[in-house]
Amino acid sequence: MYSQHFCSATSSRSHSRGQTTLDFAFGISIFLLVLAFAFTFVPGMLQPFAQGTDAETVGANRAGDTLAEGMLGDPATPYVLNKTCTVGFFDTGVPTGCQYDGATATDRLAIGPFQDVNVTLQGSFSGPTYQVLCWNGTALAEVGSPNCGAGDTRLATGEPVPEGSVPTVTARRVVSVEGTTAVIRVVVW
Repeated sequence: MYSQHFCSATSSRSHSRGQTTLDFAFGISIFLLVLAFAFTFVPGMLQPFAQGTDAETVGANRAGDTLAEGMLGDPATPYVLNKTCTVGFFDTGVPTGCQYDGATATDRLAIGPFQDVNVTLQGSFSGPTYQVLCWNGTALAEVGSPNCGAGDTRLATGEPVPEGSVPTVTARRVVSVEGTTAVIRVVVW
């Protein structure tokens, strides 16, 4: 007796598949969800600014860099501020040899006419919280401390930062003034 046994190529292929259409659809769905999450949340976590519009973000970043890298000191030693130029920037005058002109922070930083800016120099001498600093004629001190009186130069200039629903962008730069570590805080809205 002679018998023939035929095995169909399609029947053996369908039983040896390791992936079905549903497996593929499930895998692609998970991949697309992870990709959407990455594009949505990761850029916000990596930005050194509080969120705002692009123009304000660029303006705050440029102003912070300009102040820390040369306007308030020597461009050859960025992030080390000159005491005279720094105090003069927050006061109304322009000391000789400083890299700025104009009477207001908006003029000195060349911020556009439709934006407002607030610049403060903050530091901490008495605890972990950074406070606005002042120059008392001989040294830096925290505003509100006994070393900072009514006639001393408060190291803050520009418009008051709005409270509430007005979107603002904040840029910070760590600097050194007279051997003291401080933070330049620029807020644009």
